[in-house]
Amino acid sequence: IKMSDEENDRFEEEQSLLTDNFETIPHTPSAWEQDIYDIDEDPDPHATPEREILWAAEQGELDLVKSLVSKHTYLVHVHDKDGYTALHRACYSNHLSIVEFLLENHANPNARTADQWTPLHSACKWNNVECAEKLIEAGTDINALTNGGITPLHLVAELADSHNLIELLLSQPGIQANLKLPNSTGDTPKDITARKSTNERLFEYSEPCFNYI
Repeated sequence: IKMSDEENDRFEEEQSLLTDNFETIPHTPSAWEQDIYDIDEDPDPHATPEREILWAAEQGELDLVKSLVSKHTYLVHVHDKDGYTALHRACYSNHLSIVEFLLENHANPNARTADQWTPLHSACKWNNVECAEKLIEAGTDINALTNGGITPLHLVAELADSHNLIELLLSQPGIQANLKLPNSTGDTPKDITARKSTNERLFEYSEPCFNYI
């Protein structure tokens, strides 16, 4: 789609703002960091629009997210020091309405953190089925690998109450390549499930032989 001169100027201005402001965004804690190290929250999340949208997405402040994006569309792409975007934060906090809004406004469903986590990894880590479903509808890579060789299915396999999310992932075209994929410690999703939950039978139903019955 060809942009008008006015639209092109606005796009270039916003890209410039994103570039200029990124270096000034302080280290706001990501969900994964906070889970492991209990890092304090951003002491002043309203200091800049970039910091504010990350905070708002995590806290479920839909109206604020909408207001910020209406003024600066580039904000859907900003991220913290670890690479977590507003979409990552909304996904791990299970704020479905914000996930939907961000995707409608062209947030990248395959955005990567420094550790190569996608928003789908974030949703799956916390067993947020509806957020995962929206990401899949938006074209996220269901077989995306982190630096540790972890796919979203590896994360879901660790959860005892993840029956619905496992079924969702296993129903996706292309997931077969993931079933026997080991992570960096040599475990497949099925291996993990066998140790940590009662969902192993779901993987058995997804074996190729069952698909021909």
